[in-house]
Amino acid sequence: MNILYVNAGNVGSFGLDTFLCAPPLALMYLTPTVPQHKKFLIDLKARPNTPDDFIRRMLQKADLVAITSYTPSTKSAMKIGSMAKEYGKPVIIGGYHASLVPEVVKEPMFDVAVQNEGELTFPEVVNILERDGKWTPQNLKGVQGISYKNNHDLVINEPRPLIKDLDTLPMPDRTLIGDTSYEYFGVTMDALESSRGCVGQCDFCCVKEHTPTWRKKTPERVVREIEALSRKTKWIGFQDSEFTINMGRVRDICKLLIDRGLDKQWYSAQVRADDLLRDPAAFKSMVDVGFKMLFIGIETAHQASLDRIGKRESIDTIKQAVKLCHDNGIAVLGAFIIGNIGEKYDDVLKTIKYASELEIDIGQFTALTPLPKTKLWEEANKNGWIEEHDWTKYDFTQVVMRTPDLTRRQIAELVHKAYKDFYIQNGFGEYFWKKLPRYAFNPAYHWFFKMLPEFMKNIPAIEKLVSDFSKNA
Repeated sequence: MNILYVNAGNVGSFGLDTFLCAPPLALMYLTPTVPQHKKFLIDLKARPNTPDDFIRRMLQKADLVAITSYTPSTKSAMKIGSMAKEYGKPVIIGGYHASLVPEVVKEPMFDVAVQNEGELTFPEVVNILERDGKWTPQNLKGVQGISYKNNHDLVINEPRPLIKDLDTLPMPDRTLIGDTSYEYFGVTMDALESSRGCVGQCDFCCVKEHTPTWRKKTPERVVREIEALSRKTKWIGFQDSEFTINMGRVRDICKLLIDRGLDKQWYSAQVRADDLLRDPAAFKSMVDVGFKMLFIGIETAHQASLDRIGKRESIDTIKQAVKLCHDNGIAVLGAFIIGNIGEKYDDVLKTIKYASELEIDIGQFTALTPLPKTKLWEEANKNGWIEEHDWTKYDFTQVVMRTPDLTRRQIAELVHKAYKDFYIQNGFGEYFWKKLPRYAFNPAYHWFFKMLPEFMKNIPAIEKLVSDFSKNA
């Protein structure tokens, strides 16, 4: 069969995807499970302006359309599914949204929705389609981890157990992306995962609902995946929800990378601040192997808010971790939530000021967003705080809920102010030049100047994007 894989996009959304576009890793792990079938890809996150006539030509060639989608890209997924149905094609949807909202399959354009991991479920469902020529409630009833329709009734089968040994997964199929270019602030990048799940208890996060148990690949398997990447790839991003859960394992991975001569690339990952401080030797190994940027969820300037959302970290720990990164030439992408429950307007203003005082390199400011099945979602639903139910608005920049102390309009104003104060109050150039002494006088930061020409090309686009978002807030 010809299988068309679609990475749904969220056209028009403001966010870091505009400049940090990673390959569709979930699909690259999926295609090797059905190697007997031909594969095609439409990546609407990487190429959001893909013409409809091209999409239609691809749909006409397909025997099956497989879409992955997160919550704000649901509208894109539904559009592609509807187009596929014009040609009578079977459509399967997976990804975060289908896992959190299995009811999405009630939409007329979707035939089957896969919950959680798809590497075992997808080939089983594909084999049924190939064998029987169509899906029916009868031939799907024994498949774990899916939802589907029986006439107009929703059927949710029993969940499929998570894959215990991630080393048993096939190597990701990087031929799927063809010549599509993926970049990290102008630098060619690729991505991989070394683990799945998270041990955190943050009330706003849906990872523990999608993959509730943390499981890891062995260091040898992780390094094999990196060895399989093109040597032309300059930046390698670990897509783990939390790369540093086991710092001993991090140390082992870094040692293997150095032993194999894989310390010439630049690496990035999402981490916790306290992990970096509790194992100095493991952190040093990250520095030695070439980690250049770390994503840290800073969230707020207020300890009471950190405690309330279940972050289990201290303000002081975060400050120490940011300084540790900067002292060792590692840039920090700090993420903040605007509108935490219990925070008043002035409290958020303090967080916005705190973001600049920390001197993080990149700031991400997201509106408090109640993703389905999270503790935040349950609390917001119970209290009637959610005022917008259009999934396409759940992109962390558009405001979908109020809080006891802040209206939606106030939260939008504060997100606007956060970006304006951090990036463009006196022009994006000033934001950059304020950081230049740290980059210039710390030899550990000299890597940055190698990517500076490409980074500078993005400045007008970044400034316009932030400005446009601010105007619409």
